[in-house]
Amino acid sequence: MLLFAHTGITLGLVYVWDRGLHRPLPPISNNLRGKITGVTRKIDYRLVLIGSMLPDIIDKPIGHLFFNDTFDNNGRLFAHTLLFFLLLFGYGLFRFLRQGKNGFLVLAICSGFHLVLDSMWGNTRTLFWPLKGWGFPESYVVDTMDWLKELSEAAQTDPPTYVSEGIGITILVIFVYLLWRRKSIGPFIKKGFAG
Repeated sequence: MLLFAHTGITLGLVYVWDRGLHRPLPPISNNLRGKITGVTRKIDYRLVLIGSMLPDIIDKPIGHLFFNDTFDNNGRLFAHTLLFFLLLFGYGLFRFLRQGKNGFLVLAICSGFHLVLDSMWGNTRTLFWPLKGWGFPESYVVDTMDWLKELSEAAQTDPPTYVSEGIGITILVIFVYLLWRRKSIGPFIKKGFAG
């Protein structure tokens, strides 16, 4: 998947989930009600965008720039593993339950969406690292110009690529339009709230 698919689809899913939890809840204990609504209280949508790309933000520089010989130019490494997600989610849950802060939980959930959108279940050696060995699968090595050419071709001829990118772009445009219409662009930039 590419930038717009990851950011747009993840943003859309979190936004719909967030808005759904602000509806009246069925009769439940006040303690549980507080926990459920607390997760979405003041979601920082900037963290949603960062979390949606976090595995790539971490792994691409490691695999493609700094240690490309070590990892055979593989851009799906540590942050594309279930272990990374579980550690981030566990820490986020701890902070939320202890301090009521949901930032790391938002990062973890959005990183999890990244793994789903990357179809990581098809790459179990990476997903279940280190349970399936300490190494990562080899990646075919391409230079930057060939990679850009492949991306351009996929965006034009590969339906999963151009459909997901189109959905992502559409969601991002709608989100920006809603921010603009509600005069919430400033608060979004300053505090990440969608208004």
